Amino acid sequence: MKFLKIAILFSALVIVNCKVEGQESINVSNKVQVVLLAGQSNMAGAGNYDELDEEFQKRIEKISSRVSLSFNGSEAKPLSYFNNKPSEKYNFTKRFGPELFLGLTLAEKNPTNEYLLIKRSQGGTALYGAWSPDWTAEKAKAIEKGEFKQNLKLYEMHIADIRKNLKELEAKGKSFEIIGLAWMQGENDAILEVSAKGYRNNLKALIKAYRIEFKSPEMPFVVGQINSRYGVEGGAGMVRKGMLNAVYQDYYSAIIKTSTDTIWSDFPKHTDNVHYNTDGQKRLGIAFATSFFNIEKKLNVRPFQGLKSLKPGSTIRIKALGKTNMIYNVYTPTSYSKNKLSPIIIAFSPAGNGAGILNQMRESAEKFGWILVGCDKLKNGMKDVALEQKMEDEVMDDILKNIPHNSNRIYLAGFSGGAMRAYSLTTRRPETYAGVIAYGGWLGGKDFQDKEYQSGMYVAVVNGEKDKGANKWKEIDSKTLIKNNCEVKHFSHEGGHKIAPPKITNEVLSWLNTK
Repeated sequence: MKFLKIAILFSALVIVNCKVEGQESINVSNKVQVVLLAGQSNMAGAGNYDELDEEFQKRIEKISSRVSLSFNGSEAKPLSYFNNKPSEKYNFTKRFGPELFLGLTLAEKNPTNEYLLIKRSQGGTALYGAWSPDWTAEKAKAIEKGEFKQNLKLYEMHIADIRKNLKELEAKGKSFEIIGLAWMQGENDAILEVSAKGYRNNLKALIKAYRIEFKSPEMPFVVGQINSRYGVEGGAGMVRKGMLNAVYQDYYSAIIKTSTDTIWSDFPKHTDNVHYNTDGQKRLGIAFATSFFNIEKKLNVRPFQGLKSLKPGSTIRIKALGKTNMIYNVYTPTSYSKNKLSPIIIAFSPAGNGAGILNQMRESAEKFGWILVGCDKLKNGMKDVALEQKMEDEVMDDILKNIPHNSNRIYLAGFSGGAMRAYSLTTRRPETYAGVIAYGGWLGGKDFQDKEYQSGMYVAVVNGEKDKGANKWKEIDSKTLIKNNCEVKHFSHEGGHKIAPPKITNEVLSWLNTK
């Protein structure tokens, strides 16, 4: 996996032969793939190992020679169950959490890799309190129950666990890479309104803290969505929504969505309706691994491979040259010909989901024979303006250099904040744009009316009839653009703040074709 690569002085790749009775006998790469796991009781796990089919137990034993687990600061040991003191609630002795099937799924997919799972969990703890990277006694006392939990600093403890294990790998002469973090927590943040409402920002701060700590701005982070029912009224719903919003705004994160239907058909639970049972933990572990695979696939992109890679009727992903690792998606219409340069649309999404906005515009691009590009990573809420502009410039330069197009027919498009980005690019980029397609977007408000937008563009303002935010600025922005010698045409569709259906986009491209 091409994620965080922490270099350790290592002159050559060492191949180790592992052979233990009942285990695999294969050559294992010396670079250890490290997975971090953190959370509360559903991360700790309440799966019963003895309920697993013998087939699964044998498969786990087979890969355990190259998958180790360090749990709550303990020495790393071959992946297996952990001992449980039987109780009325969980009357069994061999217990496991999502790490078991996460490790199994990773190892079976990559049979020459060695894995180290570093897990820290504590039931009944909150991100607002014990898990906060900015821990305070005041917040911990407000939300954590009992003196023990009120004094826990779980983020710091997990960092210490990780540092200890990485040093031990180094001492053994092994290099490593951290390939991601699995997060299963949030139920206890639903018990206070302040923690439930603030979960999105608190989760974003946690993700940022882990990435900064290990100098890995692209560390994948997979969130297991809670589906508990306790806490303040609406608290669990606020946390669930906060999780979705945090992941939505993070290109390198993913969420395992869960149902609130108390049948628990997606991830089965014990009778307490809180904790996942054996099958639930099995499915959760597999879901975490699958999410990591999906993120890996999304990031495993090559630079432009030449015109031969542009296949009519297909979409390809390209990594732009430069330091920001920008990625863009290119749809080539079936009518594409090397002998005729087509118009090109370069589109932006508010969430940095270039593939998403491309898919929503593709039908129209195909109908009119236009090249369509959707840019990843650039999203709303980016704080570093210099970095943001560098990302924009590197991806724009790469697109315009590599993708054949009619230089007189370059269009920018975007939805919501993506439309604002499209407008903004016309104020500072050197190329000439034929126009802008703005779906539910605006220039940016009062402070953006005096900017110098490129003169002579054809601008399609495309708003939903119920989109109050965009429609509030429609006439004001139009006057500003007209002052910059732009021609503006309004298009509307039923609905609210969303991208127009293909029928409306067809009307937009038809209008632009007449100009």
